[in-house]
Amino acid sequence: MVRDGNVKPPAQWPPQSNQLVKKSIALQVSEAERQGDSGHDISPETIEDSRAQAVKAYTESKLFSSVVTTGEPTDLKADITILGEGSDGLSWSGVISALTLTMIPGVVSQDVTANTTYKDRQQKAIGNVVKSEGFEFWIQFFLLFAMPFSDGPNSIMSKTQYDIHRATIEEAHRKGFF
Repeated sequence: MVRDGNVKPPAQWPPQSNQLVKKSIALQVSEAERQGDSGHDISPETIEDSRAQAVKAYTESKLFSSVVTTGEPTDLKADITILGEGSDGLSWSGVISALTLTMIPGVVSQDVTANTTYKDRQQKAIGNVVKSEGFEFWIQFFLLFAMPFSDGPNSIMSKTQYDIHRATIEEAHRKGFF
């Protein structure tokens, strides 16, 4: 699994803040299904990992007095929608790979997009930040022997979501959303 590198980790983490009084923030993380993909359920583990990476990034930013995921009243709210888009079936490389019993590698692509809308205490939208990262999966029999020496797809996806949230926080902070 390889990332395309659209989302770069912030140059400085946690970001510098001149705020004397920090605001509290509530995170609402959800995953959107692809259009036309009504039969595909999103696993609870995937949603929980997305939420955990968001909480980790917002807490480590040290820009907020508290980060909550419950319905508590807070100064700010971040509605984060994660959208995963990929191919609906076998691509031409997948067909060739299957016909050659994976001796010729196949490639599968996927994009992960985080759309974050920030709202104030009155639920009025303050601003929106969209970040996206693409992935490529290589499928081949001989790559099986290299797998123990690299991070698995779940680990790479978690790191990517964490980087997306950090880049989102940095951009929103730079734009003055909080």
